[in-house]
Amino acid sequence: MTLRHASGGMLVLCLVVTLVSAPLTGWAQGTPPPDAATQPSATARSVVAGVGAVAGSVVYVPFKAIVMCPVGAVASGVTYVATGGKPDPADHVLRVGCTGTYFITPAMVQGTEPFRAYDER
Repeated sequence: MTLRHASGGMLVLCLVVTLVSAPLTGWAQGTPPPDAATQPSATARSVVAGVGAVAGSVVYVPFKAIVMCPVGAVASGVTYVATGGKPDPADHVLRVGCTGTYFITPAMVQGTEPFRAYDER
């Protein structure tokens, strides 16, 4: 499987997950408040957040998995050798490259869930 086919499959998977998990509006709703016409609906905001999450993940997942983690692993090895075999600095470099958020969620786009570049110990 080529990278092009894999990224196309990832895009389809992200779209399906986003559409299935997007909150749906209930059948019965009360009358909207008077200023509702000037503000986007919750459904519109969640759809935009879902599309943003998919678009962000399509770009960020390959970058994190194909660039950041392998570069972090090599840099971790170099750090281990350069520090005379001290594991803590090498562990930190590896953790910065390979841990943290891989998939961007709609909640991250809306600002209700934090984006973690790497996981704290």
